[in-house]
Amino acid sequence: MRAAEIGRFGTAQDVFEVTENAPVPAPGHGEVLVRQRATSVNPIDCRRRGGYGHKLMKLRGIAGFPLTLGNDVSGDVVAVGPGVTGVRVGEAVFGAKEPSRQGTYAEYCVVKADQVIRKPDALSYAEAAALPYAFLSAWAALRAAGFRPETAAGKRVFLQGGSGGTGVVTLQVCKALGAHVATTAGPAGVDLCRELGADEVINYRTQDFSRQLNDFDFAICLADQAEEAKMLSILRGGPGAGYGTLVHPLMPLVDQKGLFRGGVQAAATLMSRRLAQALRRRGYGWALFKPDRAALEMLARLTGEGRVKAVIDQTYPLSDIADAQDYVERGRAKGKVVVAIG
Repeated sequence: MRAAEIGRFGTAQDVFEVTENAPVPAPGHGEVLVRQRATSVNPIDCRRRGGYGHKLMKLRGIAGFPLTLGNDVSGDVVAVGPGVTGVRVGEAVFGAKEPSRQGTYAEYCVVKADQVIRKPDALSYAEAAALPYAFLSAWAALRAAGFRPETAAGKRVFLQGGSGGTGVVTLQVCKALGAHVATTAGPAGVDLCRELGADEVINYRTQDFSRQLNDFDFAICLADQAEEAKMLSILRGGPGAGYGTLVHPLMPLVDQKGLFRGGVQAAATLMSRRLAQALRRRGYGWALFKPDRAALEMLARLTGEGRVKAVIDQTYPLSDIADAQDYVERGRAKGKVVVAIG
C-alpha cells in the first residue's frame, strides 16, 4: 500500500518518504481494517515528526521507525478482526485512533472498532476527516475544565484560537449545545468565527481579550500556554467554573528529563496550579486526546443535523504530505488541512 513514512525525526521536507510498498496491516482482536479515503494534518502530527513525546511513546511500546503519522480515520471498512460487533465490512466510518507506529497517512489503517462510527451521509470523506481528532482533543480539555453537555445551555465559554482546526469545530459544538461562546482570531479569521456562530470575537492582533471579557464559566486553551494567566483572569469565581488546556508541559518535561524526573515535576506543577484555582473554587485541568465514543456520536449527530460543519482550508494529495505539514506549521490555516488518499 501507499504510505507516508518517516525514518527519523526532522523537518517535513527532509524526512517524509511516500512509499508504494508498505505492508497492509491486519486487524487484531476488536479491530477493523479501514481503506482510507482521507485524513488530516493536526499540529500534534508535526510535533511528533520532530520528536515530541518520543520518550513517552517508547515507554508505551509504540516508538521506532518507520513511523506513519496521522490520527483521523475516514474511509471504508474492508476487514474486521475477531470479537468485532456493530461494524460491518463495506461500511463508511470515521473517527480518530490513538497514537501508534501505524497511523492514518496511508491507504489502509487498523483501528479499534470502538474508535470509529458510521460516517454521516451528510459528510464527504474529506469533511469527515477534518473533524474527529481536533474535536475529541478539545472535548477532553472542556471536560477537564468541568464542562458537561447536559448543563451547557447558557454557560459562557471562552475558546482560544477559534479559527484554527480545533477551534472551528469546538466553537460550533459549544454553540449547538446552547453555550455563549467568545473566541480569539487573527484578522483573517474574525469573520469566519462570526459565521460559525461565535457571540464575541476578539482580534488578537489589535485587542486584549482579558480587558474585554469577564465572568466566564470556562476558558479553554487550544494554542498558546503563555496566555494562561489572562484566561484565568476572565473566569468567574465559585463552583462550576474551570480552565482546561491542551498545551501544557507534561510531554516536554518527560522528553527532557525522563519519565521519573519529568513526570514528578509535571505532577507537582499540575497540583500547585490546581490548588491555586481550588482556593477560588474553580476547576483546573490538563488534557490529552483520548477516544470518546459518546462524544464522537454526538459530533456525528450534530453534523447530520447540519448544526456543525467541516471547515477545510486546503486539501493536499498524500504525495504532498510534506507540503501539507509545512502549511500547518506556518499557523495560517483557517480550519483544517485535509489529505486526500483516494
